[in-house]
Order: sequence, then structure tokens, then C-alpha cells
Amino acid sequence: MRSGFAGCLVAGLMVAGSSGAHAAPPTSGPSSSDPSGSDSTGSGPASSTIDRGGSANSTPFYPTPGQPLARAEPQEPATTVEKTSGDIRVATLHAQIRGGSSAEVLEELDGGMHPQARVLAETVQVNAPDVLVLTGLSYDEQQQIAATVNEEYLSRGQNGQSGLEYRHVYTAPTNSGIESGADLDGDGRIGGPADALGYGRYAGERGMAVFSTYPIAEDEVRTFQDFLWQDMPENSIPEDEFSKLEQSVIPLPSTSLWDIPLEVPGETEHVHVVATDLNSPPGPTGPDVARSEDQRRMVAEFISGASWYLYDDEGTYGGLGSGTPFVLAGSLADAQELQTWPDDQVPALASLLEGGAIQDPGPEAITEEPLPQRRDAAVDPQATHGLAGGDAVRSSYVLPAADLDIDSSGVFWPSEGEFGFDLVDPADPDAPVGRLVWLDIAGS
Repeated sequence: MRSGFAGCLVAGLMVAGSSGAHAAPPTSGPSSSDPSGSDSTGSGPASSTIDRGGSANSTPFYPTPGQPLARAEPQEPATTVEKTSGDIRVATLHAQIRGGSSAEVLEELDGGMHPQARVLAETVQVNAPDVLVLTGLSYDEQQQIAATVNEEYLSRGQNGQSGLEYRHVYTAPTNSGIESGADLDGDGRIGGPADALGYGRYAGERGMAVFSTYPIAEDEVRTFQDFLWQDMPENSIPEDEFSKLEQSVIPLPSTSLWDIPLEVPGETEHVHVVATDLNSPPGPTGPDVARSEDQRRMVAEFISGASWYLYDDEGTYGGLGSGTPFVLAGSLADAQELQTWPDDQVPALASLLEGGAIQDPGPEAITEEPLPQRRDAAVDPQATHGLAGGDAVRSSYVLPAADLDIDSSGVFWPSEGEFGFDLVDPADPDAPVGRLVWLDIAGS
């Protein structure tokens, strides 16, 4: 028998695009589950939960850069799926909003006119997730980048879409760009992005943020930024690759791993969003690949309850409890890995996907034009990240617990001429490098 959240879910697995779920243009964003509009804030400088109130639908119309002010006649979208009432839509998108520094990123975002961020916001608004895990977003110590994206982009309607009201935002430091003080890449020099604890030119270059309509149980959030690679039993650290001193500073997560419990109304248990983002340097070497494999193993053992050895940043050991409802979201296979290594050498996700704790709904592109007839038919229909030369790979995932019931899932990947193609057009430099992937957890 199921209990708590899992026990009240409706049975059935229906993949969007073949499920018969009807498509309709989004008319409004998800409403907040906190009608009181009360705020809650983080307790320390290392992390922050940012709550923002206000009406999203009363905001003015913001055309996408380069488009006319006049609103075009609405197209009949066959590339989006209307969410069933009561379902929870969880999505992830790799944004890659970076710059020369976090201060530079914040300066460019300020004012709500950053072209790439506006296209990203419109992409999110078209699909209207209740929970969004955004990877590839720079982190700053004051958490103003995540707050600005929320307040000046996601909450403001872009190009005729309705703004989304995410009252609850979580962000925290990641290992990308933090100086290690060691020559980790073996080039004879200390310093630079490849010598950082996680690849990056500046601290937080590759960060994450979680935007939610549901309250976050702040006191129960766990982060795993500092877990050392050498502390994983039977780890894959290449022999003679790093000195003992270097091994004592190398964390396993190249960014971080977060466990964020959400308070879903009507449910006795919190729904846990497990967020992560693998980050490899250009042209990853053997140690980089081994680290990525062990990161996936860490995630697999965390959600299965087998991570007795894993300590969080507060020193608490262990992973999710048995039967805990969760959704794993983020980048689980770095695009640099997937682009560099031949198909027969690409590090497999088997250790994660084959575990009994998780299921893979196999989301595919939502498109009216049959995939075999598309110009890009040779590309994996589940791909979420475009590569040079027109290829694409599946690097971003939204994977629910095995006992959760899923109504529908999909990848926002319109074909040329379809509704929303301008948001994913690979020829547009402002289009996100990743494709938004989502799933709907069946409600009670």
C-alpha cells in the first residue's frame, strides 16, 4: 500500500504527445499555494529561500526582443500540453546565463531587458510548471540573480504570455569556479577554471535555482556541496592521478546536490525535489568522466536510501527515507561529456536509471509534425541539449519516484513553423542552450 503523497495519486502513465491530452495556449500561470502571501527567508549567507508576492497577471506586455509591439494572431499550439487540474508540473531547463562575473550577470539582468533571459522566461511561461529547476544560472552571494530572474522575467508576461507567480525560490552556492589552491589539471600552474573545485571561471559561474509555487520546508533543506570524492566507498578516483593533499580538497559534486522538501497542500508528506547539475570542463579527461560517474552513483544511492556514507553540509548522514515521494531534476549527463566521447564510451546512466527507486517516463518532443518527417528526425526525440553540427543529446532529466503516477511528460521542442519554434530555434543566439523537459505528477 502507498501512504502519504504516493497513496493518493491516480494510477496511470501517459506520455504527452501520444496520450491524447489536448493542447491549449497557456492563459495564466500556476497560482501560489500560499494565499496569505506571507514571506519566509533563509537563515544564513550560504543559502536563501526568497518569497515574493504580488499579482503576476496584472503586469504589462513585454514583447520578445526583435518582435513587433503588436500582438500576433494566436497560433494553435500543438507543442504544449494543458495540465490537468490538481496535477503538479515539474520542469527543468539548462539556461547557461553567465558572464565575466556574477556582478556582470546581475548588471546585465537588471531592468528586465536581457534578451536571453526574456526568451527563457517566455519558454517557461508557455509551459507553466509549478516547480522549475533552472540549471546553468550564475550564483551570487546575495542571491540577487535568482531573485531578479524571478521578479523581472518570470513574473512579467513575455510576448503575450502570462507571468508566473513563484513565491518561493531556493538557491545556494555551488562548487563551480571556487579556487582549490591545487594544480588539479596537472598543467604545472595553480589557478584557472580547470583547477577550481568545479569547472568555472568565477565562483558560482554554473549555479542552480529552484522556483516553486509551493512553500519550501526551509529547516529540512539539505545540501551536499562539500562531500569529498575520497569519502565515497569504492570510488573511481584514478590511481596516482591526485596527491593525498589534492584528494583531501576535491568534492564529489562538481556543482552541488540539493534535497528540497515542498509543502504540497492536502498531502501528509513533503514532496522532495532533488536537484543537481553535472559540470565537466571542455574536452573532459578520464578523471572528469570518473567523477561524473561517481556523481550519478551518489544521486542513485541518495534516492534509494543506500547512501549511508553520504554526509550533507551540516554533517548529517544518509539519503531519502524509504517511500519518500521525490522528483529528481537537473542535468545528469554533462553535454561536454556527451559531445566528447564516442557513443560506445559515453558514461552510461544505467546506475541511476536501472535502480528500483526511480522511473523514466521517457519524455519526447511535443510536436504536431510526426518526428520521422522532421528535418531533425535523426536527433533523439528525447534530446534536451543541442550540440554543434546540429546534433543533440539528452542531458537534462526529470525523473520521479517509482511509485508516483505520471499523467504526462514531454520536451518542449517545436518543429519549424510550429508554435514556439522561435523560442528553440538553434539559429537564434538568445534561445536557451537547453530544452525544457517536464512531467505532470497525477494529483488526488
